[in-house]
Amino acid sequence: MSKSTKVSNPNAKGGSGFIWAIVAVIAIAAAVIGYIVLSGQGKKTEHLADRENISVAFDSTFADNAVTLKSADAKPDAEVVDLYEDFSCSYCGQLAENTDEQMQSAIEAGDLVVNVRTLNFLDRGSIDGHSTRAAAAALALAEAGETQAYWNLRAYLMEDQEDIFNKWSNDEFADAAKQFGASEGVVEKIRSGANVEPTNALATANADKLNAETGSVSSPRVIQDGKDVDVADINQWMSVVLG
Repeated sequence: MSKSTKVSNPNAKGGSGFIWAIVAVIAIAAAVIGYIVLSGQGKKTEHLADRENISVAFDSTFADNAVTLKSADAKPDAEVVDLYEDFSCSYCGQLAENTDEQMQSAIEAGDLVVNVRTLNFLDRGSIDGHSTRAAAAALALAEAGETQAYWNLRAYLMEDQEDIFNKWSNDEFADAAKQFGASEGVVEKIRSGANVEPTNALATANADKLNAETGSVSSPRVIQDGKDVDVADINQWMSVVLG
């Protein structure tokens, strides 16, 4: 007589061990993925800890859609200009790299007051574009009065834009701000993206102002008394303005 073979029902009590084993494997996999994600946060910006953090001796105020950089000892006859820039503009990056040090010296000497007016026209209307999100990060610092962190983050976003263009999320912008000394509240504001929509409105208003004064929108631009500074090479604008 042949022996019968009994097939176990996987839904029976004895199969519960198998089900719990699958659940355990899934839980472990989720934990591993979570660890990888968390351990990877900040990796794109950790090198900024080795970057020189430039000290500044001027103040910043955030009003009228601009960040005004001005020394407490600014002279009554200090020259005042509007600097229009876009964080996706390679020429703006070159201008910042070539002239920021000289601009800082002139501001700190009380000879120059600069209204930095951020644009985002290179996002082509996308509110989630690189220009807008980079500007939102920098302007969150300016709005909080964290001038040194603003100045250093702005410089990095301009000078190294080729390396980060369209590669960063709000997390990376927040981590970068933290590396430059931003307060925890501002870091979390950047991370949440809460400042992106207001920044888009600000940049649009700046574009409207530039267009109304000059008839066109482009960057970089240095405007004084409603007109472009008359200079063949924009990298030499301070020589003209300061005489």
